[in-house]
Amino acid sequence: MKTRGQQVFASSLILFITFFSIEVPKRAFRMYEKRDIEKTVEALDKSIEKDTLNPAAYYLYSVLHTDSLYQGYDVDEAFNYITRAIAQFKSLSDPKDLEDLKDVQVDSANLEIQRDKVDALKFDLVAQVHTIAEYEAFIKKHSDAEQIPQAYAGIHRLTFKAAQEDHTWQAYKNFIDAFPSAKEYDEADSLYKLLIYNERTDDGKLASYQSFLDEFPGTPYRDEIIPEIFKIRTATNRIADYEAFLKEYPSEEFQQIAYKRIYHVFKEKYGTDEFLKYFPSLNWNDSIRNVQQLEKDYWVPKLTDNTIEFVNSNGTSMLKTKLTTVPQNCLCEPTIADFVVGSYFEESAIISRDGHLLYSGNFTNARDAGFGFIILEAEDGERLFHKSGEMIINEPKEAIEVLNESLIRTAENGFFGLESINGLRYLENEFTLIDTLGRFLWLEKEDGIALVSPEVLFPAIDGQTPPIEFAYDEVELLGNGRIWVSRNGQEAILDDELRMVIPFGQHQIYEEAYGWLLKEKGKFRVLHDRYPELSGKTFSQVKSNQQWLALKEEDKWTLYDQLGSSSIQQEIDSVATLGENMVMLQVGNKLLAQFKNGKQLTMEKDWSYKLLIPQSYVKTGEPAVHDYFMLSNFKNYRKVYNEFGREILSATFNEVVALEDNMLRLQKRNAALADSTGHYLLNFVYDGIGSNEDGYVSTLDKGKFGVINPAKQINIPPVYEKLIEPYTDTVMVAVKDKYKGFINTKNKALTAFEFDEVAYFNDSIALVRIEDEWLLENIKNEDILYERITDWEIIEVGEEDKTLFITTETGQGIYSESMGQIIEPTYTYIRVLGTPKDPIYFAVKLVAEANIYVVIYYDKKGNKLFTQSFRQEEYFKIACPAN
Repeated sequence: MKTRGQQVFASSLILFITFFSIEVPKRAFRMYEKRDIEKTVEALDKSIEKDTLNPAAYYLYSVLHTDSLYQGYDVDEAFNYITRAIAQFKSLSDPKDLEDLKDVQVDSANLEIQRDKVDALKFDLVAQVHTIAEYEAFIKKHSDAEQIPQAYAGIHRLTFKAAQEDHTWQAYKNFIDAFPSAKEYDEADSLYKLLIYNERTDDGKLASYQSFLDEFPGTPYRDEIIPEIFKIRTATNRIADYEAFLKEYPSEEFQQIAYKRIYHVFKEKYGTDEFLKYFPSLNWNDSIRNVQQLEKDYWVPKLTDNTIEFVNSNGTSMLKTKLTTVPQNCLCEPTIADFVVGSYFEESAIISRDGHLLYSGNFTNARDAGFGFIILEAEDGERLFHKSGEMIINEPKEAIEVLNESLIRTAENGFFGLESINGLRYLENEFTLIDTLGRFLWLEKEDGIALVSPEVLFPAIDGQTPPIEFAYDEVELLGNGRIWVSRNGQEAILDDELRMVIPFGQHQIYEEAYGWLLKEKGKFRVLHDRYPELSGKTFSQVKSNQQWLALKEEDKWTLYDQLGSSSIQQEIDSVATLGENMVMLQVGNKLLAQFKNGKQLTMEKDWSYKLLIPQSYVKTGEPAVHDYFMLSNFKNYRKVYNEFGREILSATFNEVVALEDNMLRLQKRNAALADSTGHYLLNFVYDGIGSNEDGYVSTLDKGKFGVINPAKQINIPPVYEKLIEPYTDTVMVAVKDKYKGFINTKNKALTAFEFDEVAYFNDSIALVRIEDEWLLENIKNEDILYERITDWEIIEVGEEDKTLFITTETGQGIYSESMGQIIEPTYTYIRVLGTPKDPIYFAVKLVAEANIYVVIYYDKKGNKLFTQSFRQEEYFKIACPAN
């Protein structure tokens, strides 16, 4: 090993020698040309021993180490030698030295050629090994080699391959950060973005999509994310949710979808008149106004050239179609929906009122489900379509029902589930019942019933599990809006927010006018709105009517006034309710009748009591708000009291009957009528008095009938053969000599007594029958307005105008209360189409000889709209089947 001093001396010696000349091993070059490797090496070694500043020797050494015939072949050594040769060559400046080197073809060009060759040989070896370490070492050592880009490319390939094997977004992210110029950059970048998108949004949650978009606003998957956000955010199909989405994610595509859906939800809830006020749009205004105009009137079908066109109530053609048939309900009922249904070319079709084909396919019927939905009925089940053109549920279901704008109930294999407009599910089909109960949803499984508000289910569309508790065995909505529920034999009451009003307990709960009655183990609790202090007590018996509440504790009763101001009464031995206003009280040895105002009447010995309930309440079954109390002795002496305990009558009567609130029938040998004050409305002049019919009371004397109505000051003596019937407030129907006729309330005859039957048409015109013929007769002047009617039917065609469907020997016709004869009775068949307000009459004449049906459409005033002739097969395409 050389010492430091020796190294310094050698360097100085080299510098000194360069002032003279450099060593050029020309013999070595000659030996190499002769391919004498051994002598070449020997000559090179001697040359370097003479002078280490020897670029030619190092050059040849480099060439030698890349010669396959040389046993010491070594590319790395060749590189070291050529590097030293170039370095020494660059230090030379003497022209003579450069000329000497050129003689052996050692110049800058050949040096570079040799180095390039060494670089290439080395790179071939590195490429064979093909590791990142080898490429990096090559780049570091051969920094200016032509193969440097290839080395980097090798590193890129290997690193990208490793990232592919790892196949995580982190691996690809590291690659693109480290090698922005790599050929694989675009692919790695694409995979990075795909994998991080998949990982961050794999749960399909709204928050994941939104946070990813916030973090990566320029993501190439934006066009995939926005639809997913729309799908979740607007699955409730609520107007506010569409508005919120469009505000945050403006999109012409989704605005069009949302706008069409919003229109139908708005229409269902609020009508269409103010839609454009809240949702103005330059693109939609004209279209919406056109649709609104088209939807104002009903349509009926008309067959023209073997295809269906639709006309409005005026007979104006509104839509010509290629449909050849329409469903029976369309033939028999006016089309008020915003679409029409029919079939052509063996396919069924749905067409909007503005003529757009919404849907065509194989279905048997289409029904409007509300909120823009149409249920398609087919042999294999039901599907759901939206009027905007979207197929919402394409897989057939056993049944589909739209509960509201947000919830679509489906049935599969006998189980119910809930879906949304965007196809996301709220609940799987695993419920035995799903229905609405007020504003709540009734969800039922084998293990119970749950009541939830619809909003509780909304998180389910974002993958969350809604909190559903099957807490009840039975559920019933009460008339006061409260909800009765039971569980495991216990009952409870919920309010309209599902909060407990009465907690679960081993009791039976009864809804009462005053509040609630709870029965538990033979005892009662009373939850009274007026007497809340009662809730903490238990009672052995409870009795009540509209006015009074009686509660028994131990052996005594307490009486509470539920409506009036009477004081609470205690220490009562027994209580019996009497109707809705009175109670009978036993206090000691006293029996007391207590009226609604608290007034008491002591019962005397040998007197019996009876509550008189007006017949008007008995007939209807309604609680008797007003009644009478009667005392009787064994001689039929009667005392009658009103509901406030005031004595209004006292006399001997065989019978007293309450006919109505303000009328009593009194029977002695004859009958009389008195009002609620005891005033006689009719004295004891007739044999009998009949029952009350809407204030009209029949009278009977010597086998003849009359009528009295004190409220209307009517008193017709009993001179007629049968019961007198009111026709109007001022006209009555009476019978004389077996025939009916009209009289006024003063018993003046208005017509002859010649009718077998009378039917009401209006106050001034009556339908009367003489033998087999019906006539329309003016009661006032006895004019015959219409005759020869064999049958008739009053049809509803508006509130102000009564219309008569008549049949005569010549055919069927129409007669109007206000306009007289509208359609002459010459038609084989007439069908009323349209609506009661604006009817269209479909009148048919059958020409039997030619098997031709002549059809004339009339408006409500009898004006001909159009006339058509059909052969039988054509006729049955457009005619509503007769019942």
